[in-house]
Parts: sequence; structure tokens; C-alpha cells
Amino acid sequence: MKAKKTFYIGLFVTVLSLIQLIYSGDYLRIIGILIGIFFMIFGGKIGWTSNKNFTIAIGHFAVTIGCFTIAYSVYQIPFLSKAPTFLQVLDLPLFWGLFTLWGGNCMITHGYCNCAIKLHEKNNNITKKA
Repeated sequence: MKAKKTFYIGLFVTVLSLIQLIYSGDYLRIIGILIGIFFMIFGGKIGWTSNKNFTIAIGHFAVTIGCFTIAYSVYQIPFLSKAPTFLQVLDLPLFWGLFTLWGGNCMITHGYCNCAIKLHEKNNNITKKA
């Protein structure tokens, strides 16, 4: 496995989106499932240290989508009829916007920062090919 944390974050997103799909029946949850599967493949097979440009591009895309989602969610807050429960918070756009924004920031940092790359390679026993 090339990036364990990325794999497990993808697994979390996939499972949570699957539960939300079953609970709500909203087919938009398939987007979350596909994103989770993408990160499971990315973390398990591709990795982010060997594909820095791809990682940085995905990170910038995630930051942009996260900002749009946060802006949309702030607009939706006044229309909530009651305070959401904990599980409902995980379903709100504000949670997913912040999650996406922070994830994009991590991907950009991991693409540029040599210390983050070296720490990742050390923790995952990755050796450089000559």
C-alpha cells in the first residue's frame, strides 16, 4: 500500500456515502462513493509521492470544490428548520466542504513539501528507485 492514510480516508468516505445512500435513497451519494473509491485506489496503488503534479492538481481542484461547497452551505444554514443531529451534520454540505478543503490543502502540502514526502516514505518503507 503506497499511502495508508489516503486509503483509509477513501474507505471512510465510501462507507459513509454508502450508508447515506441507503438511508436517504439520494443517488447523488454515488458521487461520494466514487470519490472514496478513487482515493482508495490512489492510496493503495498510485501513491502521491511518485505523482507530485497529479497530487497538486487534485489538491487545487479539491480546494476549489471545497470553497464552493462551503459557500453553498453557508447560504443553506438559515433554511434549516431545526438543529441537526450528529449524523445529520455528517450529511450537511458544510461538513463535506470543510473536509474537502482540508483534504485539498493536505494534497497540495504533500505535493510540495520535501519533509512531508520523506516522512511518508519513511513511515511506509518506500525506497527510491535508482
